[in-house]
Amino acid sequence: MPKHYLLFLPGLLAAVGSLAQTPQQTVKPPLTNVTVYLNGTALEHRGKVTLLAGLNRIIVNNLSPRMKSETLEVRLGDEAELLSVSDDDDEAKAPAPTPLYQTAADSLSRAEAELLTIDGELQGLQQEKAFLLANQALPSGTQANWSTEVQKGATLMRTRLPVIQQETNRLQSRQQALRGQVSQLRPRANETTYGDWQVLLVRAARPVTVPLTMTYYVSSRMPWRPKLDIRANATGRELAFITHGFLRNQSGLPWQQVRLVLMRHAQSEDLTRPNLEPWALDFDGGDHTGEGRVDEFVVKGTAKGRPIEAAQSTRYEVPELVTLAPYKSRELTLPPANLTGRPEYLAIPRLSDKVFLQAKVSGWEGLQLPDEARVYHQGMYVGDTELNDRAYNDSLEVVLGHDEQLVVGRAKLEDFSSNAPLSDKRRVRLTYELNVRNRHPETVRLRLLDQIPISEEKEISVKVLETSGAELDALSGKLTWLLTLNSGENKRVRFTFQVDYPKDKKVEIINHQVRISNPKFR
Repeated sequence: MPKHYLLFLPGLLAAVGSLAQTPQQTVKPPLTNVTVYLNGTALEHRGKVTLLAGLNRIIVNNLSPRMKSETLEVRLGDEAELLSVSDDDDEAKAPAPTPLYQTAADSLSRAEAELLTIDGELQGLQQEKAFLLANQALPSGTQANWSTEVQKGATLMRTRLPVIQQETNRLQSRQQALRGQVSQLRPRANETTYGDWQVLLVRAARPVTVPLTMTYYVSSRMPWRPKLDIRANATGRELAFITHGFLRNQSGLPWQQVRLVLMRHAQSEDLTRPNLEPWALDFDGGDHTGEGRVDEFVVKGTAKGRPIEAAQSTRYEVPELVTLAPYKSRELTLPPANLTGRPEYLAIPRLSDKVFLQAKVSGWEGLQLPDEARVYHQGMYVGDTELNDRAYNDSLEVVLGHDEQLVVGRAKLEDFSSNAPLSDKRRVRLTYELNVRNRHPETVRLRLLDQIPISEEKEISVKVLETSGAELDALSGKLTWLLTLNSGENKRVRFTFQVDYPKDKKVEIINHQVRISNPKFR
């Protein structure tokens, strides 16, 4: 569908009568700057255009065939007035098509030329073989009187025919390979593009040469796909966040020595502001907006905030000029963002008998983190970790692996069930003991987690009787102990809770099929 952009309507209308005499020229401003987002590419062409006094029609080509016309912005020097931008003009002549994949077109030309040569050589070999075979039969009655010349002919046939066959086989094999290449290259090599082209109507008060800048956006799927490696030293106090990934030229234009900027976020294309509608309740279940989105996390950290230390990592300017053919890719590695971590051990014996070493990283807020990262500790790959940068405020927890020098266990010390006194309820009382030992030669800090159940029913009550000094999150039931363990030291903590519920109802509190034994550190 033709698109016209009227930028100066009064001046344009006044100029309509003189369009037939408007001088016309074609320019091809080179692509100079490329900014790659996660969901598209912004392209910028820069050049110069020489204008005559009065109206000028400028045909600009060498633009991306995948350009979104509504994103096009044209800038001229102060001495030129841009009247309109159009992609459909009856007076303008479209530029000649050019190969979209020039390398494939060149390879196709070479392959086809070699095929013609091979065809000629095969025909010559066939004619030579036919000539020799035609001369091998002698007239009747002369076989006994072979002359010296005939004997020479027989020797020639005996030596030459095998050579002809070998050469024929070689050329046919090469011919078959070339035909396969041609069939693969031809669809790609025959793809041509006019590029996108725009017609500018420009007015100048006097002859002048002005700069011309054209910027626009090309939507595509993951032209820059960053991946993250997190490399921690032995102590976990120094972490390098190293971004690398594949860069793809999906613009449809060759990049020849362009300035390249990589962005670690997607370019938003929908700026529609949501409206908060009334939350209406009724008995008919009619149309209403309902409860809306419910997040699965809460933001942690202090409300005070602090300056962001790594904001420059959201935008990276490649220092060297980049050349990349259309629809080709290359791998890029960005400089590391070196951050500080606070090592901490984490144990959740209810779920695992392993102790995890993690680093709580500060200063990460300026980074645009992917969903996951590969983690290396002391130069060794330890696994993949999920990252959710929306769920944290002042620290990001990065798991660095398991630590076999810390041993944890969990045991059930009490499992008591009876009728609650003076009540129609059943009562269950449980006591668990957590045991941990440090086999490191140095003191370590351990975060130990467990939980008590929480009630989602009015008739079920949960009462905490003992926690050994744990911090209790009443909403989730999570218990947290922060323990400092000297070398060789072991510590035990325990917690007790009771649950009351109606006798006539069943509540699953304990799985009696599973018994967890606790190693004794005595």
